This record gives sequence, structure tokens and C-alpha cells, in this order.
Amino acid sequence: MNVDDIGKLAQNCIQHHPVVVLGSGASVPHNIRGMEALADVLQQNLTVEGQEEEDAWATIRSALANGDGLEITLQNTAAPASLVRKIVEHTWRTIVADDLALLQRAAKGEERLPLGDLIRGLFKSTNNTIHVVTPNYDRLAEYAADVAEYIHATGFVPGFIRRREGADPITVRKGNYLARIVRIWKVHGSLDWFEDEQGQVVSLPLSDTLPAGFSPLIVTPGVSKYERTHDEPFRSAIQGADVALGAASAVLCIGYGFRDRHIQPKLVERCRQKNVPIVVLARTLTDEAKDFLRTNAGTAYLAMENCEEGTRVFTNDVPNGAVIEERKLWSFADFNGLVF
Repeated sequence: MNVDDIGKLAQNCIQHHPVVVLGSGASVPHNIRGMEALADVLQQNLTVEGQEEEDAWATIRSALANGDGLEITLQNTAAPASLVRKIVEHTWRTIVADDLALLQRAAKGEERLPLGDLIRGLFKSTNNTIHVVTPNYDRLAEYAADVAEYIHATGFVPGFIRRREGADPITVRKGNYLARIVRIWKVHGSLDWFEDEQGQVVSLPLSDTLPAGFSPLIVTPGVSKYERTHDEPFRSAIQGADVALGAASAVLCIGYGFRDRHIQPKLVERCRQKNVPIVVLARTLTDEAKDFLRTNAGTAYLAMENCEEGTRVFTNDVPNGAVIEERKLWSFADFNGLVF
């Protein structure tokens, strides 16, 4: 296994115009806090009221102190609705601060967005649409599309008070042709999605404080997570992601841990039934990612993670991994350099 072999597998994926799956590992390099940092924020700032909240929060804090991750802890704890609301609001405030700081850096050109470079590269083709599927709340994908100078869509009409697109998605023309568009399927919600007191859904972009009378529409880990996603706009986002992944001729996963039940089934189905090319980039591949590679990825896969010597590579020919020394091909920017 050498760099040329890796390049061929990577190019095969890119040439098939992949659906892009972004996990939290794609956002962390841009200083958007992940679950471990969020656990610290919650423990330092969340206050509880009443015995029911106190009991649930004590259980959560005890699990975190024992080394359980925030995601697993919340999934294993039946928290009252009032505590879930507080967790959601603290999560929103934490991530939105990081997200808006990223926007400022990107707007000033102080921070390069490899996802923007990928979008430019993928549109050097006849394809008019790139599909991005993500459980992330942040707007990295939206900012990357803007930096790359392409239109993005998240299921809402353009404007400052955005209502949902509805059954017929909006199209935009550039001259005599349909404009190229990045369609972003945010299966767990977005920082700019809100619900008013009457249950109406609206997108209010770039708020740095919670708008009065609105609740954030983001789904945090917990026992109520999969109940909430039966409601709009999550249901439409999940259906859109299912359609995109179900028709994918290739998949590129960046920082994705292969743990999400809203993405995983279609991803597994597509790779097992059609053996589509799939590339997985991660600083550290999760156990779930490695299990996917062993059992469901088919034969046209390439996975890369960081190691002390450079990059550890997994393919159908080297399922136990091989080391490429002195190259960080697992990183998003270096991968772009390999394929474009």
C-alpha cells in the first residue's frame, strides 16, 4: 500500500460525486466544542429546580464523574422535560458562540475551510447539486458553501425570517441555467431553527441570543431524542438525507463516528447492496467506524486515521491497517490536496 494506491481509491470516490457526511470531527478543528467540552459547560453552568430535576441531574453528574461520555449518559438517563429544555438551551448558547466566531474568521479570510475547497472541487463537473448530510447543529457547511461562492439550502426559503420550503424546493437560476446548489440535510436541527409558542417553525439566521418566545430546534442526546425527530422540520431533513444516501453513487465521511441511527441505516444499506465507493477520514476511527468497515463497507472502501508515524490506512486489501509514514492524508486539507 502506497500513496499512489490510496490516491486511486480516493479519486474513484470523488469521481462518483459523493454524498458528504459531516460528523462532529469535521467541526472540532474549527474550535466548535464537542461533547466533552459541552459536558464541562453543563456541569459548570446548569442549575436545577425541584426534586425531579435534582435527581436526574445527580445521576448525570455521577455518570460523567465515572468517565461515561455525555452522549451515552444522556441516552441512559430519563430526564424530565424541564431539564431537557435547559440542556438544549445551554447547548445552543455554547455552540452558537463558537459558530459565530468561526463565521467572523471565515469572512475575514483568517481561517481556511477545507469543506469549501471540497465543494469547489466537486463542482468541477457537470453535477448541479452536492448533498451534505450532518447531525451537527453548527453552520460549517453553510459557511463553506458561501466561501466557495455557491448557494446553499437547508429546507427553508431565503430571507431573514425563513419559513419552510414545503413540498416544492426552491430553485435559483443564474443566467439561463439552474444555479448550482449545496443541499444540507441537518437531521438533528440547526442553530438557526426555532419553534415559537404556537409550535410554528421558523429559521432566524445569525442570532447570538435566544429570541424571546422561541425555543431552539436542536436535538440533544437523550431518551427523548428519537421521539423529537418524528416532528418537523427534523422529519423532512431525515427523509431528504435518506433519499440522498439511498441514491448515492459514492460517500465521503469526514469526522463521522458511525453512531447515528438517522444516518446509519441508509449508509449501511447503500454500501452493502451497491458496494459504492466510500472514504472515511478521522483523527481517530471509532470502534463503530471500524465495525462498519469490517462488516458493511463492501470492498471499495478507504479509511484513514492519524497515527504517530503519519497516517494509518484501511482498505479491503489491508483490513487491519497499514501505515503511510510522514503523510497526514487523514486530514481534510491533505486529502483535498491528494484528490484535486
